[in-house]
Order: sequence, then structure tokens, then C-alpha cells
Amino acid sequence: MINKIQSLDYIVTMIPLIKAAIPADLSIAVCDLEKFIAYSPGKNINLGIKVGQPLNPEEPLSIALTQNKRLQANVPAEFYGFEFTGTALPLHDEHNRVIGGMAVQIRRQSELRAIAQQISESLSLANEQISQVANGSSSLADFSKNLLQQSQQAGEDVKNTDEVLTMIKRVSDQTNLLGLNAAIEAARAGEKGRGFEVVANEIRRFSKETATSTQKIRETMSQIQSITKEMGASIEQIATVGQAQAESIQKTLTFITEIEEFSKKLNEFAHKL
Repeated sequence: MINKIQSLDYIVTMIPLIKAAIPADLSIAVCDLEKFIAYSPGKNINLGIKVGQPLNPEEPLSIALTQNKRLQANVPAEFYGFEFTGTALPLHDEHNRVIGGMAVQIRRQSELRAIAQQISESLSLANEQISQVANGSSSLADFSKNLLQQSQQAGEDVKNTDEVLTMIKRVSDQTNLLGLNAAIEAARAGEKGRGFEVVANEIRRFSKETATSTQKIRETMSQIQSITKEMGASIEQIATVGQAQAESIQKTLTFITEIEEFSKKLNEFAHKL
């Protein structure tokens, strides 16, 4: 039987050896059937037990003696200001009679659990925030692509307009030539062709104005086309940066998710301490 000892004094002398052999901060108390006869606190756990202090009938060590069985319990922080796990073991003499008991207390790492919980909650919140940013970046990238397509389409439309202007210029040149031929024929007709000459001159004037207006429109459309190209280049850069940002945020999101999983495991491990 592992809890059979020669005497209570023997177990008291073994307390320093027990604490040195166990790689944990703990406190040990030894009692007879009525009172504590020894107490060795730990560095971070001290229940304030005094030698000669009577046993409380309601405490685990007294119950373990009465029921002659080993007890273990987690004591919450509200009793002593910190959490700890305590064991109470009845001690027997060579005739298997209960002569006393030994209680061991190991402080639970509630601070570590609190930190792990806080990390887990912070990572969960960061995960949500980054998910929103990632969604926004993806939407921005899609919007930039659409805008780029529209800009390219605008450039094509400008090119089509240039073709229309070329056709108008051709019509204007033909009209001017027609007006010139009409003026020549009116001059040959003499007095009878004078009214037709006026019409021919108006046609030529209108043709020249059309040519001038067409040139101005061409210059304006050329400027628009140049600006559209610049806009297209800028939008393409924005789309590229937006896509790279979305991919980077997605990688960060994956990384934080992995950390969050590790944090949960840490939290689970801390609750076992």
C-alpha cells in the first residue's frame, strides 16, 4: 500500500525531498487526526496553514481521513485568491490504521488560460476584420477590372469616332470640289448662272466650315483618346495592386486562421494545467 508509512514524523522529514523531486511549484501539508503538524508553502502558493491549526471538519483533508480515501478537487479563485488543484491522502501505519493525512496543492495556471483566451478572442476578432477587408479588396479588384474594361471600350469608341470624322472629312472635300465645279460652270453660263454661282459659293463655304469643325473635333477626340489611354494605364495599375493586395490579405487571413487554431489548442492545454 503506497500510503502506509512508519510514522508521521517520517513523512514530515520527506517533504523537502518530495518538493525537490517534483518539477512543479506546490505546497504540502501533513496532519494527524486532529491538527496540522507541518506545512511547507510553495513560491506562488501559500494557503496560510499554521502548525497546530485544528482540522476543519468540512475541508477535503478531514473528509479524506473520515472516509479513508484519496480526494482530489479544483479549488476556485474566490477562496484563496487563486485557483489550485488539491489532493488529500489518508496515511496508514503498519497495521493499516489511519494515523493522519497529507495534502498537496498545485496552483493552476489561470493567468495562462486567461492570456490564451484573450489571444483567441483577439485573433477571432482580427479574423473577422481581415475577412471584411479581404472581401472589400476583392470587390475593389473586380471593380477596377470592370472599370478597365469600360476604359478600353471607351478607347475603341473614340477610334470608331475617328473613322466617322474621316468619312465626314472625305464628304467635305467632295462637297468642296463639287462647289468649285459648280462655280466654274456658273461662270461659263454668264448672267444666267449668277444665281447658281451664289449657291455654289455657299456650298464651298459650308464645306470649308465643316472641314474646320471636323479638324477641331478630331483634335479634341485625339486628346480624349490620349487621356483615356492614360486612365486605362492607371486603372490597370490599380487593378494589379488591388489584386496583389487581395491575395496578400488572403494569405494573411490564412495565417491568422492557423494561429487561431494554435491559440485554441493552447487554450485547451492551459485548461488542463
